Amino acid sequence: MSRDGRKQNKQNFQGDIEPQAKLNQTYIILMAVSGTLAAVAFLTNSIPILIGSMVIAPVMPPLILIAIGIANKQFNSVVKGFMIVTVGLIIALFCTMVTTWLLLITGINPNLILSQMLTERVTTGWYSVVAAFAAGTAGAIAVSHNKQDTLVGVVASIALVPTVAGAGIAAITGDWESVKGGLVMLAINTGMIVFMGFIVFNFFSENDR
Repeated sequence: MSRDGRKQNKQNFQGDIEPQAKLNQTYIILMAVSGTLAAVAFLTNSIPILIGSMVIAPVMPPLILIAIGIANKQFNSVVKGFMIVTVGLIIALFCTMVTTWLLLITGINPNLILSQMLTERVTTGWYSVVAAFAAGTAGAIAVSHNKQDTLVGVVASIALVPTVAGAGIAAITGDWESVKGGLVMLAINTGMIVFMGFIVFNFFSENDR
């Protein structure tokens, strides 16, 4: 494909992604519910609930908008995507901490202990880089090609909200080392997703939809 054709495809992809990345009421509610579910999942050690919190979190489109914005040198889109992701994760973090606090003071869960499932979400390692690498590549393809079935799996893989939730719960317990680990893992995931999205859009933007 010619350079002009590839450039046009990147612009087309950005046009497809822009409507999916919105800071609206639906996005805010889903991120809030996602954070709440993540808190319940960690406090009850429930994998199904944790998966649910990951699936409903609509953070992939704004992340991919950052990547395609960089590829197209449309930095207003980069700022827009970054703002949406940041606001969404802050909302999820707030709801996680509020839910955890309420369950503590009401005595529903009086003994807050960091479970192994939570610890895994705030412990960094090379597996985090590999997972984020795969998620970023698949995410760029899934969002730009409207493959929502694939997108669900991608969201479950990157686990941005559970990582933020894990850091929030760790903060309530005073485990600042785990908080640091969660934030580092979040940075690795988001950075790799954006980077791989940029690579996919910039060098493999074939219009095969």
